[in-house]
Amino acid sequence: MKVFKISYRDKAGKVSTERVEAETQSQAVDLLASRGMLTLSVAEEQTAHAAGKSASKPKRVKNEEVVIFVRQFATMIDAGLPMLQCLQTLQEQQDQGALRDVLTVLVEDVNRGRSLSEALANFPKTFDKLFISMVRAGEAGGFLAEILEKLAVYLESSAALRRKVKSAMMYPLVVSIIALLVTALLMVKVVPQFVGIFDGVGLDLPLPTKMLIATSNFLKGYGGLVVLGAMVAAIFAFRAYNNTPAGRMNIDKLKFKLPVFGVLVQKVAIARFTSTLATLVSSGVPIISSLGIVSEASGNEVINKILKEARANTEKGEPIAVALRDTPYIPRMVAKMIEVGEATGRLDQMLSRIASYYTEQVNVAVAGLTSMIEPLLILFLGVVVGGIMLAMFMPIFKMTSNM
Repeated sequence: MKVFKISYRDKAGKVSTERVEAETQSQAVDLLASRGMLTLSVAEEQTAHAAGKSASKPKRVKNEEVVIFVRQFATMIDAGLPMLQCLQTLQEQQDQGALRDVLTVLVEDVNRGRSLSEALANFPKTFDKLFISMVRAGEAGGFLAEILEKLAVYLESSAALRRKVKSAMMYPLVVSIIALLVTALLMVKVVPQFVGIFDGVGLDLPLPTKMLIATSNFLKGYGGLVVLGAMVAAIFAFRAYNNTPAGRMNIDKLKFKLPVFGVLVQKVAIARFTSTLATLVSSGVPIISSLGIVSEASGNEVINKILKEARANTEKGEPIAVALRDTPYIPRMVAKMIEVGEATGRLDQMLSRIASYYTEQVNVAVAGLTSMIEPLLILFLGVVVGGIMLAMFMPIFKMTSNM
């Protein structure tokens, strides 16, 4: 037996809450309906047994494994096999790991009469709100196999987009770390060797050389630990600030204003939310529910806020485009295309076109960034290393000219 917390309105119009034991959610609602109660909301409460099982849930499954599982599941459902048999077959063919553990629990839940979407909701780290909402829509409409195929395509395209963005960010990060390590090595190991030579000769050192030697002495002592500690503290302070609502909002606003990278951030955000919204709308998820899901999963708090305003407008009967066309973070072309999609009843198709266009723009931007950043980073590395070596050799050049 499960326990459901139900909010209802009685015959007198009074709103109350009651806990009801039943096998399924529909049975609990029917039980109250037989007493003349109008159900307003239903939420399953977690029992002690369920809580214990939840604590031992496996870790998040890799995205690649989820895509393969979804494609196989869709093929089997489309072939007409019963859902429980599909899950059991997929569970049996999996090697030991997180996905097998997930499928084991899914088989148990579906076998007890729970819907697939309810069973998937037990694993929010593996199946997000978008995934569950689409599966629920597929169950209700009787086209689960088509929904699963759309999910697989969406997951693959999302993963490809993330990989492109990571590759664009990773290259400058790696080169910067290498430059930092090379600089530290020169300051701690190479510069002191020259200091011994200069002390023995007794030269009047140039100002750049004196500054370099002072920096080297600082880093060789406790200064290196101070700098390292300051860097670690700055990273932790940034993460703590980013974990606050105001901090995330301000940082995401700053991302749009970054030179070079700001345009990429905007294109990624637009491609992500339009692709997600198109997938939900085309799967039969109500537009208000779709906007609610996307406004929590766009990956950018600025876009999330805009989409929440769009959802509020939609609940009032206004078009989605109203909240999009008055913000500098959404291009006017995007707002206009969405407005046309709403007017013609082809919103999902228009969103898909926008997503395809901006995904291609992300690919072009990533390629352009890589070709542009590479010479800049090499120049930066050359200036840093060359500047250190020049400061060290200036006294030697002076001594040679005097001789």
